[in-house]
Amino acid sequence: MSAKRSKQGAIRERTAFTLIELLVVIAIIAILASILFPVFARARENARRASCMSNLKQLGLGMMMYVQDYDGHYSGAGWAAGEALPCPSGSGTCSSSWPVRIYPYVKSVQVFNCPSDTRTWTGSNTGTSDISYGYNLNLVSQTDSSVDKPSQTIMMADTQGDVTYALYQNNYYGTTTREISDRHLNGSVLNFADGHAKWMHIARNTSNDHTIPPVASQGIYWRADASS
Repeated sequence: MSAKRSKQGAIRERTAFTLIELLVVIAIIAILASILFPVFARARENARRASCMSNLKQLGLGMMMYVQDYDGHYSGAGWAAGEALPCPSGSGTCSSSWPVRIYPYVKSVQVFNCPSDTRTWTGSNTGTSDISYGYNLNLVSQTDSSVDKPSQTIMMADTQGDVTYALYQNNYYGTTTREISDRHLNGSVLNFADGHAKWMHIARNTSNDHTIPPVASQGIYWRADASS
């Protein structure tokens, strides 16, 4: 009996993990995690980018419907004197900014919020600076027929920075308008005067503290006449 018990004990000893084996397993798991976590993070951001692209597609189509209803004219960017509109939140009146103007055509406050942005707009007058997107100021007072290259003329984009929600080509030189954001995998989602949206890589300046907006040499125009 003692010999049998001794043999069973030896078997148990041989089937147990040693400390070295456990450390090797832990090391392998750590290596796999370091490889897979960035992949998972990228996949998650790709999903957010797709959602953001859907938002800007809807906003672009909303603006196009607005243009059709207003004799071909694009929306103003900010408040018009003496004009107030119902707040998208359903409570009170809001200043007649471009988000409030085109809200009736998109009928969703959520589409003004990028899933990768920390800001959230609730559709109230207070907090319009929390909108994730900026609107190209060069289109204000323009008509759709005056846009020479609608498929290449920027209308809106992911934005970051200043409290306003207007967008201007030279904003990174220090004006009070927002700059294009590169929060989507070093790029931004843009929509254009023909209503379509796409992702584009956005470069940064040498100090890495501001993004550089795309220009005509990249096939992107800011002015209706495609002069820049």
